[in-house]
Amino acid sequence: MVIYGSREPTSERVQAVVKATGKGARALSQTEAAAAADIVALALLWKGTEQFIKDAGERLDGKIIFDITNAPLKFGRNQRAGSVDTSAGELIQGWSPKAKVVKAFNTVGFHIVADPKLAKGAVTVPIVGNDAEAKKTVATICQTMGFETIELGPIENAQALEAMAKIYFVPYGDRRFDEAFEYYFRKGTAPPGINDSSVRRAN
Repeated sequence: MVIYGSREPTSERVQAVVKATGKGARALSQTEAAAAADIVALALLWKGTEQFIKDAGERLDGKIIFDITNAPLKFGRNQRAGSVDTSAGELIQGWSPKAKVVKAFNTVGFHIVADPKLAKGAVTVPIVGNDAEAKKTVATICQTMGFETIELGPIENAQALEAMAKIYFVPYGDRRFDEAFEYYFRKGTAPPGINDSSVRRAN
């Protein structure tokens, strides 16, 4: 069952989305939706994320937060107002320490999420988080939607994923729409004969 959390759950716009979703879907306030859901898909503008997490409070304890957000990061020139030193994923985990935050989909365009076939090839979704079972659950969701997945470690690695998202938007910001791209990872391409000892020597 899909439950939408909205500031205006009874509005015509939101109810149209509910109707298009199909049987069993409904819309509640954001905190009511968080309380009712088993998995909370967090797809908010960054400026409203902290307040939502704080308003939801204990309603998020023990639940998977499927984090799709991107925070403006403090690197490079022309830093945006509200830029952060770490990442959205790490901050959300800190604000809701008893939740299981899993970062995924933040490096994939919304149009590809809606229809993976538009990429004309396999798209791999990187997944990070501190809870192994929660990551497996999110990976299954992504795979069911038509994506490949790769598990890339703890939530602190959300910094790298959100930096990827920053680069992703450069062509859009420059209005070079013909050069927009999607990330394509390829698993299984390690050097022939690689083993634990060779990795240790490289480190």
